[in-house]
Amino acid sequence: MTPNAVHPHLPRLSQAVTGVLCLEALLFQDLWVVVFALALVVVARFAPQWSPVHWFFRRIARPAEELEPIAPVRFSQTVAVVALTLAVVLLISGASIVGWIAVGLVTTLALLSATTGICVGCALYRVTLARRGRDGDVRQGLGLTGQGPWLVVLTAPGCARCEPVARQLEEIARPQPVVRVDLSRTPQAAKLPVRSVPAVLAVGNDGRVRQARAGRLDPGVLAALAAAV
Repeated sequence: MTPNAVHPHLPRLSQAVTGVLCLEALLFQDLWVVVFALALVVVARFAPQWSPVHWFFRRIARPAEELEPIAPVRFSQTVAVVALTLAVVLLISGASIVGWIAVGLVTTLALLSATTGICVGCALYRVTLARRGRDGDVRQGLGLTGQGPWLVVLTAPGCARCEPVARQLEEIARPQPVVRVDLSRTPQAAKLPVRSVPAVLAVGNDGRVRQARAGRLDPGVLAALAAAV
């Protein structure tokens, strides 16, 4: 089963490989290197268990303190697959200038993500999702029942900081209950526009997210989120 969260360094390694291959293809005008880069992205997107990049990463990576929801990463990979497929078609059909421009665009975005952590595709996904769901009811996606408001903490297996943050939030929020939502058991939660887990959401009676914070959640931030409900 495909996980709903991913080590934050894995997408950056994958982007680095894609960016370097596309840069080599640009420098040497080599169509087959583009095809190879496309093949690696396709495997990473649709069959990650067979990806050589993922295989290598699993053997060198240390456990992560935080994890990233997989949905933005999948969206970014899909964009790369479409762009590289279009580039290959254009190059084969003789529209080489436009084809190499497409390869150059993928090169730029992939290397930007690898070197700075700025994933344009992921950002577009989150912005689109946030706008679409700004007035949306998240109760069903999070499995929330009963009467709100709710204080929700998103966690995932393999996240070193998730359990300490969840326990600390429960202490701060007492007697307000805290709902733990595990991304591995609640796949829809991975589609929320949060950058990483652990993440804490303050959800109103109507099911709308009032506040959301992720990443470095110190006691002051947790207290403010608890106060929001």
